[in-house]
Amino acid sequence: MAQKKPSSVAILMCTYNGNLYLKEQLDSIQTQDYQDWILYVSDDGSTDQTLPILKNYQVLWGKDKLHILKGPKQGFQKNFISLITSKKIHADFYMLCDQDDVWLPKKITAAILYLQNQDQSRPQLYCGRTSYVTKKLKFIEDSELFLRPRSFHNAIVQSIAGGNTMAYNNALKKIPMKFPDVEIISHDWWLYILCELTFGQTYYDPNSYTFYRQHERSLIGANTTLLAKLKRLYMLLSGKFIQYNNCHFEAFNSISLKNVNPNHAHLIDRFYSDRHKDLKTRLKMIRALGVYRQTRDGMLALYLAALLKRL
Repeated sequence: MAQKKPSSVAILMCTYNGNLYLKEQLDSIQTQDYQDWILYVSDDGSTDQTLPILKNYQVLWGKDKLHILKGPKQGFQKNFISLITSKKIHADFYMLCDQDDVWLPKKITAAILYLQNQDQSRPQLYCGRTSYVTKKLKFIEDSELFLRPRSFHNAIVQSIAGGNTMAYNNALKKIPMKFPDVEIISHDWWLYILCELTFGQTYYDPNSYTFYRQHERSLIGANTTLLAKLKRLYMLLSGKFIQYNNCHFEAFNSISLKNVNPNHAHLIDRFYSDRHKDLKTRLKMIRALGVYRQTRDGMLALYLAALLKRL
């Protein structure tokens, strides 16, 4: 009996002036115990040694293993979206990758073993925890463990995982490809929203396979300390949540909702309508629609945002 061919994996990495930690990330990809992958790197105009490093690894690995692309030079979100929606990148599964992390050896295996056993006709998204580490990779702590179900009722008000943990199938890849120019808050939150919006399935792995390096250039850092949580709460209540919701409302208005779960389409209409109404309606809306964040602190922030008309 012929042996089943391993699933192909496209790793999608974005770089910009990442020479400090890029080699360690590339080495951690090279030493994965799952080897049927191709790395696609979109560089957004680096002026340091990032490109020479990439070209050296391309010589070592071969051009069939490492593809170097030119990014749109419009920030990291646009850069990731350019890879996510690329018509030239084809694989069985796709994994997002930051330039300054370190992958544990079984990271690809863990994601692919889960995805392979799911219904490929439906959008499938794998994500999970990360391990916060110092610049020298000394362990700090794991990210919060989210135990509540993944659903659109959660996705509309919360992004639960970083893109550096995400893997997904072709059924999900096809959805953002339909509208690559939509303005969004973050590519990882958008994938979670789209997966849940379109009858997909999101799996949150309680295990961490990623060392998420914390340093002065980190775009999004740890959120587990009291100070970090207070900063996030202040950011939320000072108007960021309104900004996020306004952006997503515009995004929903610019895409077709014909093929989405009708219950979710109703939730969108009601949520974005009721958030501007009187206090009683705003507070009742959260429970009536069943929207939720993953933690008790998150739910408190959600109700405070409704109370202060910051939804």
